[in-house]
Amino acid sequence: MNATKSPKLLTWLDVKRTIGHKTNYGTKLPEGVVKIRCYSDALEIYILSEENRKNADNALKEWFKDWYQEESSVIYFTLSDATLPVEFFSGEEVYQSDVDVRPFWEEIAYLDSESQVETVRVKQVKLPEPYIGKPSVVAFYSFKGGVGRTLNLSAHLFALLDRAKEIDRSTTVLVIDADLEAPGLTYWNAFEKQQPAVSFIDFLEVYHYSPIEREQALSLFAREVEKSAKYEGKSTVYFLPACIEDEELLDTPILPEHLVRSPGGAWEYGNAIHSLGKAVGADYVLIDLRAGLSEISSPIIFDSRIQRFIVTTINNQSVRGTSLVLEQIARVAPSEASVDDERYYDPSLIISMLTPELRLLPAVTDVLERLQSAYLQSEEDNLYATRLDIKETYFSQELLYINNWEYARLKLSPTSVMIVAKEWAKEELFITNDQELKSKSTKEHQGIVEVRRLRDLCQQYEYAEQGRGEDLLVTEPLKNLATNFRDELPHVVSIGAKGAGKTFNYIQLSRFKYWESFLNRIDNTIQESQLKTYIFPFLESSNIKDNAKSVINEARNEVRSALGDTVPEFLPSEYVDRIKRAIAAESWSEPEWTEFWIGQIAKAIGVNLEIHSPNILSIINRHLKDRGLRIIFLFDGLEDIFPNIASSNQEKIALKALIDDLPKRLSEIRQSNLGIIIFLRRDFLRYTITQNLKQFENLYLSYDLSWDQDSFLRLVFWICSQSQVIDASLAEISSLNKQNIIEQLEKLWGKRLGSDNSKEAYTASWIFAALTDFNGRLQARDIVRLLYYAADITVERTKEVQFEKWSSSRLLPPQAIRRSLKPCSEKKVEEAKEEYPSFKTWVEEILPKYPPSERRIPFGVEQFEMDQPTVRMLEEMGVIYEDKEKDSEARFYMPEIFREGLGFSGTGARPRILVLKRKVLGKGIL
Repeated sequence: MNATKSPKLLTWLDVKRTIGHKTNYGTKLPEGVVKIRCYSDALEIYILSEENRKNADNALKEWFKDWYQEESSVIYFTLSDATLPVEFFSGEEVYQSDVDVRPFWEEIAYLDSESQVETVRVKQVKLPEPYIGKPSVVAFYSFKGGVGRTLNLSAHLFALLDRAKEIDRSTTVLVIDADLEAPGLTYWNAFEKQQPAVSFIDFLEVYHYSPIEREQALSLFAREVEKSAKYEGKSTVYFLPACIEDEELLDTPILPEHLVRSPGGAWEYGNAIHSLGKAVGADYVLIDLRAGLSEISSPIIFDSRIQRFIVTTINNQSVRGTSLVLEQIARVAPSEASVDDERYYDPSLIISMLTPELRLLPAVTDVLERLQSAYLQSEEDNLYATRLDIKETYFSQELLYINNWEYARLKLSPTSVMIVAKEWAKEELFITNDQELKSKSTKEHQGIVEVRRLRDLCQQYEYAEQGRGEDLLVTEPLKNLATNFRDELPHVVSIGAKGAGKTFNYIQLSRFKYWESFLNRIDNTIQESQLKTYIFPFLESSNIKDNAKSVINEARNEVRSALGDTVPEFLPSEYVDRIKRAIAAESWSEPEWTEFWIGQIAKAIGVNLEIHSPNILSIINRHLKDRGLRIIFLFDGLEDIFPNIASSNQEKIALKALIDDLPKRLSEIRQSNLGIIIFLRRDFLRYTITQNLKQFENLYLSYDLSWDQDSFLRLVFWICSQSQVIDASLAEISSLNKQNIIEQLEKLWGKRLGSDNSKEAYTASWIFAALTDFNGRLQARDIVRLLYYAADITVERTKEVQFEKWSSSRLLPPQAIRRSLKPCSEKKVEEAKEEYPSFKTWVEEILPKYPPSERRIPFGVEQFEMDQPTVRMLEEMGVIYEDKEKDSEARFYMPEIFREGLGFSGTGARPRILVLKRKVLGKGIL
């Protein structure tokens, strides 16, 4: 005979639990009982009338046995003689039996675990209304941490992006780190240059306590989320971190459960996520959930509108916990029919970290059976039909340590984790029959898709002022900056022609926010540093666009935050106005201008000093040291501040004080906490440094923004990796030598400008030579622009350039590359006219006097009314080159990058031009 087990009634909570189990969380109350409420000081039972009191008493005796005393209406606890009073209230209205069970573990747990019949479950739980339209919400959860949940989310993200690329489709993905206790993706994303402006904690608070209409609040919040945009081909990824600062995790007054506890809000958390995804235009929302039995995650885990991937290993703890979770999800599972018509989803299981040896063990078979049994079984007669889809992935040593997105993508690529994700992505983004036929018809279609992607990316990157592109191309000048200023702060001038990459580097440095982050990126390492040197974008180009402004302002805000609230908001326009007023009103000497620049730096960081204070730089430096701060000021856009540099003496003195005297003064300070990097357009030097110009250039030669053939090739390869063409991998760019890259780029533009066996020029060498002037200078913008035009011509004139003929060996046909040079040259001339007023005068007033038939190379200076100043200007610009070995007067030549834009003919001069180019560029180029 079995002994009756006595109830465990240690506290009033045990009474509450017992009633929850016996009444199926209030959905199965005794006849005549309207509702039951349990508190720490009493149990309240509401009945229709006193006639129903007996039913209530009988139920209590059945539930609590002798521990309920009907005479005194108390329930005894098992500790001593303590009791909980039972109070009855009659006359209540009829109770609605369809209780809204909320998606909390503590509520779902009390539902009837034996209700495997759909009609019973549906009555117990009111399922959420299905989502209407995009986005699809996909969540990743695990009972136990460290099983690969975050890696699986990452793999599914990368798989979506790869699949979209494969079928030439754009997709927008919002990734949310919803782990508010131990966020992982948030810390991964900390290494990205484009940082989010808002967090998931912010979203919950705005959604729950919005001071304005919720729809308006969502729209405004979405704009902030969109600032985190990262572009991959046609696709866009937004990221919402758990927090912006770690300290936010210590104060989270609004959690997902608060949304659920609001009136009628049982499924409000899922609604909120879907609404945010819709507001940013997402096709998919991927959520990384908190592990364990947390109410932070439960509203999503129980929401059957959401695709839920549960990740587990075969570890006993993980399996037991996962089985428990599956059992709870089964209590609120939708009907099989509603899953089949894709209104709702059953969960999917991913078993991670298997090995071939483990997979053969009987224990693994037992685990699979246990997990499959924990969830609902299909009602179909087919024995192989199952409602729980289980995928298996295998252990990979490379996945043990990953801490950023780029590394994750690289390491996941060859693994079974990625294979599983790609299978899912292929089902999500499928090709219609028409698309399938088209894609299979020829290789031409896939090629043209990649060409479009290349064109679109080059269009975005042509102007640095747009602020596009988060990945930094590590060039020699940047390497030198990192190498030379690892232990001390830089005081340098980085010189480059227009379009050489000054503003691009300025924006990218601003994106890092900290000098140490820049150093780590250059070294391709992740090193913790106790130092935190702030990068402060001080003066900027007037052409900066919104996206770039956001990057710059984020860096400024970091500095302001470090300095404290006493420092007013930095408004660059105010500083520009002060500089221009001083130029117009004052007649300062160079030392006075140097004091002015130092004063502006002091003002920006909240140091109030007398202009003529002695040792003013030392005072600023001491101020920073006392605050434990190190700041590097960035200067760009000087051409906007000094538009009359060629004629204004005050502009020349002011600029010389900035680029010459100030760096010298800073270098005299021992262990300076103040650094500067000045980006200067090359032509400004000749107006400013009138003596020892070559010596000045040599001083900063290591940081000169010039492009040789090696850096040119790496830039092209980098662009290919960004646009995801020719299988170019960003991770390989630093390890490939020049010849490796040339061979890789043959997939882009072929080996030669013709068939591989032809006598045509080698494509890489031809393009480099065509874009380079006779001074050996090349501009990054010209490279990007030529690729854009070549891709655009290929897309728009596919038949003309015989794309079908060349598509088996390259993306860009020879004809497209040749034709791209003319529009590229025309743009080059237009920009040079803006940069050099004297050049504009010559082009617009002198050249039109001569018909195209007279514009032939080589030519003499007297042919086109070129005086000596004009000749010097054109030579410095690289527009013309004097062949001093020739005796004839017609000994001036013009490089291709200018020739076509100026309408000159080079017929008959080609052999000599090739000789001159070899002389300038080296034998190996042509």
